[in-house]
This record gives sequence, structure tokens and C-alpha cells, in this order.
Amino acid sequence: MKNNLTNMTAAALFHCPANPATNRSSTVRRRFLLPAAAVLLSALAPALHAEAGNPLNDRFSFSIGGFLLDTDTKIRVDGQAINGSEVDAGRDLGLQDADRVRIDAYWRMTPRQKLRLMYFDTSAEGRRVLDQEIDFNGQVFPVNIEVRGKIETTVTSLSYEFDFLQSDTYELGGTFGIHNLGFDMSLSGTVNGMSGAIQSSASADGPLPVLGLHGVWRINDKFYLDGGLQFFKISVSPYDGSVTDFNVSGVWQFTDHFGVGAGWNQFRTKLEVDGDRFNGEMTWKYGGARIFLTASF
Repeated sequence: MKNNLTNMTAAALFHCPANPATNRSSTVRRRFLLPAAAVLLSALAPALHAEAGNPLNDRFSFSIGGFLLDTDTKIRVDGQAINGSEVDAGRDLGLQDADRVRIDAYWRMTPRQKLRLMYFDTSAEGRRVLDQEIDFNGQVFPVNIEVRGKIETTVTSLSYEFDFLQSDTYELGGTFGIHNLGFDMSLSGTVNGMSGAIQSSASADGPLPVLGLHGVWRINDKFYLDGGLQFFKISVSPYDGSVTDFNVSGVWQFTDHFGVGAGWNQFRTKLEVDGDRFNGEMTWKYGGARIFLTASF
């Protein structure tokens, strides 16, 4: 995975790590979050001279808020000899959704060009006595044992936008970017009172490119709507995957520099791998409302 990005990065999205303790979160930050944040923050000083509160010509914007998350995770990891079982994280393992913080920012490099960054992470844990056998990455978890499941997921998005339509009240642009999905799942079974007697883990970590549209409609000097859609699909043997990301929100700019907003975001990614060294499938969806504060300069 680490050495072959020529297969449109789909090959990088799914692997079973030799060392489960690999620090995935740190890798994601090094690759995407920290470099992007440095570039964005470098624009802060000149941005202070732009017209505040106008999303059509402000130079820098940052928002943070609560994400009321609803997720749906299905994953299958095959062993070398047999196909694995499809695991529904909520139904089979009792994993519960959790609300998490989401961060968005952009830097308007020129009147028509922006660099955008989005980041959030979520995790879930659950315990359940199995009512059906699960085969996960070659490890069998039999019926009637208690299994502890844990999932950690991070999404980082970095994208470039060019606004091909602009007026005093709206702008519409095309986007190209990278969605990096970092995903770790582990199962641990208790047998005869011994916790962790049976355990296995799998990981997905890699960028997928996306294309899309993004638009802003400024209704008046205090209120505007913001929306975007991104999509990518690839089918190159032995890989088949797709990403869809939709979001819409409304913002009330209650001062020159600060506003409050509410919106909805829906994200879905699916990848199937049918190679000689690894077979597996993962579908991950999240969606939900969010309420956030925004600052612009």
C-alpha cells in the first residue's frame, strides 16, 4: 500500500497492519492536517484587511462546531483460506454513535481561488454476546462468547476551488481535492473468563481523490447559504470504490467577524478489493446535523 499510489490510490485504502499499534492518527496529521494548517495560517495577516463578514470576498474563514453523528459501518475482512463474515458494527457488536467536533477552514488565495480544509474524528466501542459466528481476518469468533469491538475513524479533506461564476450575491465553483479516510477496527473475545483470548484487527488508511461543486448565496448582509457536493468512483481491477460527500448549511453573521450556522452533511465511501494478497470490503457512511460558530477576516 505504501509504495504503490499508481492504482488511483484505491489500493492504499485497505490493509491489515502487521503492527496493530501503528499510530494512524499521527500519520494523517503529518500528511494532511499540519501542512494545510500552516499554509492557511500564513494567510491570516493580510486577510485582516479584507471586508469582514462577506463570504464572497473574505480572505480567511474558520468554523468549529458539534456534529450530531449517525454512522453505519459494514466491513468484511477475508482470511487467506476462507471468506470473512460481513460485520455490521451496530447490529452485531452494539457499537454506539458518538457526537464529535468538526473543523472547517478556507483561505481565499485570489478572488476566484480557495484552499479548503476539513477535519473530524469519531470513535465507538461496544460489547455484545455473539448470536452468530464471525470470521474476521482469518480469526473465528464463535457463538455465545462476549466480544468487545472498537472502531476509530478520521476524515481529513484538503481541496482546491476555482469559482467560475461570481456576482455581488453568489459564487459557484468547481473543486478538486483529497479525502483521507483513516479507519481502525479491532475485535477482542472473552473465553472462559479470559479477556482478549481471541483477537484480531484491520485497518484502512489512504487518500481518495474527489471532484465536485461548491456554491455560496448571500441573501443579505447578515445571512448566507453554503453548499457543496463531491464525488469520485473508480473501477480498475482488482479495485472498485467510490466516495460521495454532500453538505449544506445556513449562516447568520451576527457581527462583522463572527457568525453562527446550522447544516447537514452526508458522507459515504465504499471499497472492494479482490487481490492475490488481500480480499475485503468496507462500507462506511455518516450523516447528521451540525451547529457551529464561524469566524471570518
